[in-house]
Amino acid sequence: MKKFLIVAGLLAFSQSSFGQISNINMNGAPARLNSYSEIEGSPYLFEDWAKADIELSNAGLKENVAYKLNIHDNELEVINEAGNKIYLNKDYVEYALLERPSIQLANGEEGMLTKLLFKKGFDMIKGVGEKDLVNVLAEGKKYSIVRKFYSDLVTPPKNSYAPTAGRMFVFEQSFYLIDKDENVSSVRNKTNKILKSLNKEDQDMAKKIIKESNLNLSREDHIVIFFQKLNEA
Repeated sequence: MKKFLIVAGLLAFSQSSFGQISNINMNGAPARLNSYSEIEGSPYLFEDWAKADIELSNAGLKENVAYKLNIHDNELEVINEAGNKIYLNKDYVEYALLERPSIQLANGEEGMLTKLLFKKGFDMIKGVGEKDLVNVLAEGKKYSIVRKFYSDLVTPPKNSYAPTAGRMFVFEQSFYLIDKDENVSSVRNKTNKILKSLNKEDQDMAKKIIKESNLNLSREDHIVIFFQKLNEA
């Protein structure tokens, strides 16, 4: 009898432990059933589901997770192990490497990255919260450059063709350059604009890198190459 109780106790403990482990695998709240049917545009970075690798502080690396990034609410929506749609608790998200849907790569601009790295911890940027996820294109000892995606919900003015003004999502993106002292500059992803935003002592080296590598900083892949070389110089 005593042996049976011990075995039963261990079994109960293991089942309890398994339940706790399952619960912390993908922490988050159930995805809200928001209705966007009467709103033009989209609150999502990509309309199609794609795959992501997500590092969680409480559960390690989760690979090939189905995701959609709601850039209007800055929420990462995923499908967890139980097949439920949830918004991840950003307290536990270390980073997320998001694959671009293949259809966007096929129809997109030259030099688009196939995967986008998102991290939090960039609240030195105005309008970015401590837990907000932003796209990190480059991060180094001298400079980092990040991008904030957002989808504003706006109400266009009424006109003669629309007796009642409808609401619509408007896609926007902003780039921010951060130096080693955490000074932040809003920049455009253009070669001359980025060059002018660099510290003066780095501009000659930056011009040399651009010339030698024939870089166009309107391209995502060239931005990555440029800042990798500049940070190593």
